[in-house]
Amino acid sequence: MKSAILLFLDQPLPVLSQLAPGQSPDPLALALVRDTLRNLADVEADVFVFLTPDQDKNQARAILGKDGFKLANALGRNLQVQQRNAFRLVFARGYERAILLSNAMPDLPGFTVQAALDSLGWKCCCLGPVPGPQDTGGSPDQLYALGFDFEGYTTDALDMVDHERPNVFGRLETLLLFYERKVKVLAPYSPVSTLDSIPALVERCKDTRFALLPSLRLAAERADS
Repeated sequence: MKSAILLFLDQPLPVLSQLAPGQSPDPLALALVRDTLRNLADVEADVFVFLTPDQDKNQARAILGKDGFKLANALGRNLQVQQRNAFRLVFARGYERAILLSNAMPDLPGFTVQAALDSLGWKCCCLGPVPGPQDTGGSPDQLYALGFDFEGYTTDALDMVDHERPNVFGRLETLLLFYERKVKVLAPYSPVSTLDSIPALVERCKDTRFALLPSLRLAAERADS
């Protein structure tokens, strides 16, 4: 089955957005996204990196590199509409399965993403929950992954659930079950959403193969400084 991975370059970790004219991206933010793309290279899927409507593709290509992914400008008045249209785009191009991922997940193994894609059968979907804060018991709140097969995709997942409000995971799971979708819940994972969370990333990758990644080495240097 033809599969697609959808990454939004500035979600949740800003890379090109909020840059002044002539300003370069933060080297660590860029390294995290590049390592995420390298991890996804082993997945049997085409990777689409979506830019905001006004971002320059040539600039993004020069910054990110040239191989292993496709670039597209997301269309829509806000992020949710853009993500909805990204699913529509790849399904219109003949892809049968698609998964939207957070853009900075350097230590999420490619086989985890492959398994999530493989689970997307007829009217199936998958949700990857982000654990909540420890002071609230760590209950899942946001999402790092949202996947559908072509037959199971519903635009209401991105139209009727406000992804800016709390408990996105719980509200979206409830909606998809109401629509009689088979929901597979992936293992919880915390993507890098801000560079302030770097110490936690360094700690969980310590003594693993991920500690050798360029982004993790740079993150460790910053954490020690």
